[in-house]
Amino acid sequence: MLLPTKKAGKKTDAPAVATTTDMLTKAGYIYQSSAGIYTLMPMAQRVMDKIERIIDDEMQAVGGQKLAMPTLLTPDNWIKTGRWQSTGDELFTLQDRRQSKLILGPTHEEEVTAIVKSMVRSFREYPLRLYQTTRKFRDEARPRAGLLRGREFVMKDMYSFDVTREQAIETFHVLEQAYRRCFDRIGVPYAVADADSGNIGGSLSKEFHFVHGSGEDTVLGCRSCGYTANEERARGRCSGRGSAYLATVVDGASGSRVAQRLIVVPAGHEPSLLKIKQAWPLKPGQRLELSSLDETPQAQAQIRAQPATDMLGPLVDACALGLPEELAASAPGAHNGQAAVAGDWHVARAGDSCAQCADGVLSAQRAIEVGHIFYLGDRYSRAMDLTVLHQGERGYVQMGCYGIGVSRILQAAAECSSFADGGLRWPLAIAPFLAAIVPLAGASHVPRVYSALGQVAVGGRRVFENNVAVDDRDYLSPGFRLYDAQLLGFPVTLVLGKAFAAASEVEVQLRMPPTLRLPAAAAGVELERNKDEYRAHVHLDRLAEFLGCVLADACPQTLH
Repeated sequence: MLLPTKKAGKKTDAPAVATTTDMLTKAGYIYQSSAGIYTLMPMAQRVMDKIERIIDDEMQAVGGQKLAMPTLLTPDNWIKTGRWQSTGDELFTLQDRRQSKLILGPTHEEEVTAIVKSMVRSFREYPLRLYQTTRKFRDEARPRAGLLRGREFVMKDMYSFDVTREQAIETFHVLEQAYRRCFDRIGVPYAVADADSGNIGGSLSKEFHFVHGSGEDTVLGCRSCGYTANEERARGRCSGRGSAYLATVVDGASGSRVAQRLIVVPAGHEPSLLKIKQAWPLKPGQRLELSSLDETPQAQAQIRAQPATDMLGPLVDACALGLPEELAASAPGAHNGQAAVAGDWHVARAGDSCAQCADGVLSAQRAIEVGHIFYLGDRYSRAMDLTVLHQGERGYVQMGCYGIGVSRILQAAAECSSFADGGLRWPLAIAPFLAAIVPLAGASHVPRVYSALGQVAVGGRRVFENNVAVDDRDYLSPGFRLYDAQLLGFPVTLVLGKAFAAASEVEVQLRMPPTLRLPAAAAGVELERNKDEYRAHVHLDRLAEFLGCVLADACPQTLH
């Protein structure tokens, strides 16, 4: 196997803070081809294959049918749905030799809608749940964090088609449960948060996050009732004197002001662009600008200066206690009868009261997004005229889409399971190999140990089948080979040293995920804990029983 690990260097040579991308590169999992573009080396591909098998199991269990759509797409359908204009510079485009424009697909809503429109004739052929796992492309302005924010990535995307809205909502909840089973099996702690649909569209949306301090997203949650939402979408209760902002819609081409309105939120809170845009949709090519106002005459002059074409009534947050009369009287729309619109217009934050229950308080945690599901409604079927005749009436097919970032999971799982000493500890279900045998006393002993591993069963499944690596690189020093086993993050390392040659005693090293705690003893054998690693010395005759007990106690669900 091509395993280009790098030997540990001097501490003075290491960066002040080693990133997970550095660790994955050092361990030979990934190779950077260019900015935001990586080669997945054999070990990483094994992790990806295991993630994909879990996803395939759960998607097909709920009726998912796997297909493969093209990477090169034409813009015709993207123009119909408006996303050709709204996606902007993140869309990779190119021209063929005939000067025809093409897209490197970042997502496939338009393509799959065109397929169903062309091939499905009757309501009897619904529901449909079609999915693929493929490479996607996004022209990131600043690629970073390795596989988390790359320009090329691997993603599973499912698209559902139902006849009625009620059926589509039911599909959404069925897929939410399937996603929970996927992440339960992967074995990294996660949170499910209410979220915004963004450029995908739709009215119902949830995100799946791995909870970790290095994440770019903030998730707010209430321990009292379980409410969880992305910071952008979260709703919290607070109170405070009104703080004013001027919102201006600007035409991107001309730079002219199209419309203005006052935004009033509780002091100490920022206005939520997301919530404002949901109540005040922008047209393609427009942008929304916010500027803070105070109570000075200059603020009132700023409101009156360079008025926009449309002066709309203010958006006043229900938690705000009001504005001074002078500032309110100067607001856009104040002199043309425009009424204020009450609502939730602020960004919630930790410490706010929960809006879903009486006693809860919101707390914040950082997280890494790894999945997102959407109920789309007729967002795409209407734009592309995908209809169905049902019970004498013709209506638009109801859709949903369901994404999992497969390559994101690889890096995010590594992020959540890295060791301070520079090694990994993969979740058991997605480790490239569940065990590694390091024969320091000669390779002739390996078959006996391999045979013993073949007898280990957890939940009726032989978990080490096709899941064991043998480090037969006898041209490397014992220290280097043991260092590699630690760096690569194998959950179980079996060292065959002098004790094995003399008395068939195996040194078992266990590097389990941080959420797992092993017992003090298993099958009558004591485990010694050294920081985040467990060790035991086990006679070969008891090895299968010992490992069966350890893995069954550790996390049987992830190994099924």
